[in-house]
Amino acid sequence: MKIDKIALYNFSSFEGFNEFDFSIEDDSKNIILIGGKNGAGKTSLFSAIKIALYGPLAFGYLGANPRYISKIKDFINSRTFQTDKVESWVRVTISLMVEREIKEYEVTRGWAYDSQRLAEKYCVKLDGKLLDEQELSYFQNYLQSLIPPDLFELFLFDGEAVGSIFSTSVYNSYIKNAVYTLCGLDIYEIIRKYTHGYAGKASTEDEKKILDEYERLKEAVDDTAELKGKISAEIDREKEELSQLDTELLELETAFKKAGGISAAERERMVQEYEKAERVKNESAAGMKSFMEGIMPFYIVRDFNDKISAQLECEEKGEIFHYIREKLNREEILAALKADVSDRAVDTLLNMLLEKFKPEGFSEEAVPVYSLSREEQGRVNAMISTLWNFDAEGLIRSIRQKQQASDTAMRINRIFKNAMADEDAAVFTEKENQILKKKGELNQKIYEKTTALEQISDRLEILEKQKERTWQRVKENVRNRHVFELSNGLTNMMDALLVSKTAEIKKNLENLIIDNLQRIYRKNNLITHIEIDDSFQFNLYQDAVYTAEQLLHLMKNLGKQSVAEAVGKKGQEILFEKYEVNTLSSLQKMLMLNPDDTFELYQKIDLNRLSKGERQIFILSLYWAIIELSGQDIPFIIDTPYARIDANHRKEISEKFFPNISKQVVILSTDEEINEEYYRIIKPYVAREYLLVNDENQNRTSVEERYFFEV
Repeated sequence: MKIDKIALYNFSSFEGFNEFDFSIEDDSKNIILIGGKNGAGKTSLFSAIKIALYGPLAFGYLGANPRYISKIKDFINSRTFQTDKVESWVRVTISLMVEREIKEYEVTRGWAYDSQRLAEKYCVKLDGKLLDEQELSYFQNYLQSLIPPDLFELFLFDGEAVGSIFSTSVYNSYIKNAVYTLCGLDIYEIIRKYTHGYAGKASTEDEKKILDEYERLKEAVDDTAELKGKISAEIDREKEELSQLDTELLELETAFKKAGGISAAERERMVQEYEKAERVKNESAAGMKSFMEGIMPFYIVRDFNDKISAQLECEEKGEIFHYIREKLNREEILAALKADVSDRAVDTLLNMLLEKFKPEGFSEEAVPVYSLSREEQGRVNAMISTLWNFDAEGLIRSIRQKQQASDTAMRINRIFKNAMADEDAAVFTEKENQILKKKGELNQKIYEKTTALEQISDRLEILEKQKERTWQRVKENVRNRHVFELSNGLTNMMDALLVSKTAEIKKNLENLIIDNLQRIYRKNNLITHIEIDDSFQFNLYQDAVYTAEQLLHLMKNLGKQSVAEAVGKKGQEILFEKYEVNTLSSLQKMLMLNPDDTFELYQKIDLNRLSKGERQIFILSLYWAIIELSGQDIPFIIDTPYARIDANHRKEISEKFFPNISKQVVILSTDEEINEEYYRIIKPYVAREYLLVNDENQNRTSVEERYFFEV
């Protein structure tokens, strides 16, 4: 399909008649470039295309219900309601391949007001001839089978919002439907479903009851599965929002600290630290004061302690000696002996007794140095004992602790002095409380939805078992066994074809994505290997080297299956082939026997952990691969093309992506995205260019056949 022309009349900000020629006359010039400031009407232009082609289906409605009418009313140019006749329409001319022949269809959808009621008119012309009702029905069915309305969104690429598709748990269904439709696999799926259902056609009342029960259960299973997917997607979105709130909280905390803010917990901690420092200072100061006022003078002359102690002891013993010498008397000794003893013997005994009490080195002629009383002598001895037991190292530690405590107190005082004013801190606190409140509400929602999801999963499991049991009863009650066997055979054949074709397409898609990434992305090791599972979940890997020891640790800590998940199926096959084993248990034994082995394998990476720019480049590569794989001519429309792309990769995308992704590429851009530098790069590939100029005063968009710049 190609879009040849678009005409708008009183649609959105496009007042009156406006026309765009999108036809491509030279295959080397495949780009239609549309420039415009934000709000100029770029998005409205392609809303018009979708509405013209699909009508209510563009918004997911089966018919022109009040909600659809309300949306259309919002698209009608506001100034039109100020005229006598309210009229608005969009016309899209497209080229379609029908029965190996390209045919041009002109699709017009218009609206008029009559008695304050909106009426819609829809018509299609083929080569200028109006289609009748039967032909119109065929055209609508063919268009919807070629590109269903929800698939059309796939090729209306919004650089700002497209990454959100992959932040949900249902993106795989989205991609699977696109691949099935564009590659023609949906035909196999339709046949499979038809033959599967044909086997259950009933011919008796009992069979009809069973079949009705089966259809009821099937519908219940589908509804429950859809509800499960919807709630899962909501949980994923809310978790993403929760992660964003955590980021906002971290950014707020960083800004708060940079501005001199102190949180309540931090302030409390610092107050406690300050009080502890003051306590240490006071205790240390008291100890130092006690030392200086008490023993410091004696500590200075502490080297004399031994001499003073010896002198005091000598004087004390000398006093005892003088006292005994005064008390001892020759006559009393002689009388005490009561015997005839010579004077010499008495003198000898007296001298012997005195010598016993005479201190060593004592001279009777020596004069006492101190002559202290017993009380004074006790105080001196107590001081000497104190000096002997004094902890000098402890005093030094106390002085250092006092200095450290003083530094701490000064630092905290300085922080408090330079801290943010209370009224400014209150603003930050209010913002923090708002974020915390949102987090609390989100956590509650996630908890409630997770609980509901568990209940729905349990119910779905029960319904699926009931459905399967009922289907077995349907098969058992089918009378025409030949029809059943034929239908069942066709179903199995379609199943086999789907499995075979899907495996081939997945393999080709994996390789094409990698090829495209290498063409437009500078980092060679961002994604080097992709594995797409049966449900079209994408498992992304980059090259990585492992040791046998690391793999064993993975098995020990996370289980054997963790190795398969970490290195992918291909990595597991490499390991199995190297050691000639076919189970993870056998592999574990071989790794234990060869702990020094190293392997060039893969490391799994989470798509949602990539940066937004890397994610957009991956999705661009994916879209490119899908279009290449389908082999169909599909227009690729991209709005805000460089939304998340850094400057280095904008040049690569301009040179390699836009000229090659499709035979018709429509780019919607501001002058800040496709600027002069990138305009020069894509200019050789531009077939036509338009500039949307918006008059803000009148909310009117005019169309000029030029871009912002000239080259």
